[in-house]
Amino acid sequence: MLVYSTSASLEAMHRLKRDTVRWEWDRRRYRRDPAAYAREVLNVEWWERQVAVAESLLKHKRVFVKASHSVGKSFLAGGLVNWFFDSFDPGLCITTAPNAPQVRDILWKEVRVQRPADLRAALQPKAPRMETAPDHFAVGYTSRDGSGFQGRHEEFVLIVFDECVGVQAPFWDAAAGMLTGPHCFMLAICNPTDTGSRAFLECQNTEKWHVIEISALQHPNISAELSGLPPPFPKAVRLSWVRDRIQEWCTVEHSLSGSPSFEFPPGSGRFYRPGPLFESRVLGRWPTQGNASVWSDAMWLGAQERRSFDAAEPIAIGCDVARFGDDFTSIVARRGACVLWHETHNGWPTVETAGRLKQLARQFAAMADRVDRVDRTDRTDRTDNANATAALEAARRVAIFIDDDGVGGGVVDQADGYLFIPVSGASRAVEAEGYPNRRSELWFATAERGRDGRLDLSRLSEESRALLRRQLMAPMWKLDSQGRRVVEAKSETKKRIGRSPDDADALNLAFAASPAVEVDSALHAEFWSRDREEL
Repeated sequence: MLVYSTSASLEAMHRLKRDTVRWEWDRRRYRRDPAAYAREVLNVEWWERQVAVAESLLKHKRVFVKASHSVGKSFLAGGLVNWFFDSFDPGLCITTAPNAPQVRDILWKEVRVQRPADLRAALQPKAPRMETAPDHFAVGYTSRDGSGFQGRHEEFVLIVFDECVGVQAPFWDAAAGMLTGPHCFMLAICNPTDTGSRAFLECQNTEKWHVIEISALQHPNISAELSGLPPPFPKAVRLSWVRDRIQEWCTVEHSLSGSPSFEFPPGSGRFYRPGPLFESRVLGRWPTQGNASVWSDAMWLGAQERRSFDAAEPIAIGCDVARFGDDFTSIVARRGACVLWHETHNGWPTVETAGRLKQLARQFAAMADRVDRVDRTDRTDRTDNANATAALEAARRVAIFIDDDGVGGGVVDQADGYLFIPVSGASRAVEAEGYPNRRSELWFATAERGRDGRLDLSRLSEESRALLRRQLMAPMWKLDSQGRRVVEAKSETKKRIGRSPDDADALNLAFAASPAVEVDSALHAEFWSRDREEL
């Protein structure tokens, strides 16, 4: 039986055939020109260094990108996943990152956002996956799921390691086992923070990897804004951010003293030596100083200048409770920026520590209350019982921050109405993007007080200051895989100085007040304004 096609259906068939041929021609062209694909299909324009990464991937097959924050690393990776999926069919693209949010909410968010509406049919609704056939798909795994890298061998393969500093060694080895053909590519991208990572070791192998460094200072937004023009990429790094980081993370120099020093703005005659944070987060370099001391001599000297009390702030006490036989239970009390009291004891049980903290709270409150009672006009009408009750209430408003890790919980349990506030050094930092835990955050917060003139240790005895100086200057820090500052464990510091930095931790705890803690900011201000010199 003959079937006669109408002219309309014939035209549709020819149009489909023409479109198919045109797409196949374009697809082969895009294989050789990822930037053209980005422009014509994704409708995005890559800047110079992004184009260089894409072209290097075609030429060198394995490209390692170490880059600043906010220069378009994940944006580029998302575009390249789309490019590979559309240009190499059949083909296999596997992406990974250290954890699920980084896979789903960063890289694959870029894949989804950039993909044109008429090409989104391959995207799964929620999962980080695109697929049109069993032998043609792109998928995102976390680096904890090694099964995605096992037993997969195709002619066309692209592997993307995003935030690769946090990807552990077995996944690098598994990925290398998949890159067996001439059309297999791998892109590793990171903010270069941790020189102890497998990513650092891989980056040193320049025979295996083509390494590209992208500094924020190279971004077209910076040169545009320096010239008074609007930034061409508004969502990327901005000049104000760079200037803030220079002020925070760099040291001014009088001349260009060689690497890693730099001049900014170019031709200005202003020179800076970058700290580890600036090297990794802004310049896109591995830190030349793998780790560093939290405190500096300048910070310590700044904390020796005598300052007045801040009568508007409450008394606060910090207590680091001894964990082991040769460690010390240390207590520090402060008023505003001024540290007023320090003591340290070995071998104390928790009941004795709890009792001493309550005693100190009463003593500080009573010293203030003595002046208050002299000035009160109704003092003759108050009974001894009323005075005792008021004194106890004042003592119970003194904030006492106690290290709650280890045996410190046993002290907190004996609060009996006093304001014992547990602080876990292992808990989440308030500024979670900057620090992996609360202890690291507290160390840097106190050090920055010294740097900024908001810490006064001058009223302590010479013995206490000598002990604190030794402990404050000892701990080292480094950047973790997410670019956060992490202070070494107490045990590491103890190995170097022969004593755990318990007194320094007590000092940090004394300044651990957070907005969630409500304390009496007007507690006996008159006493501190009159008798501050007694201490």
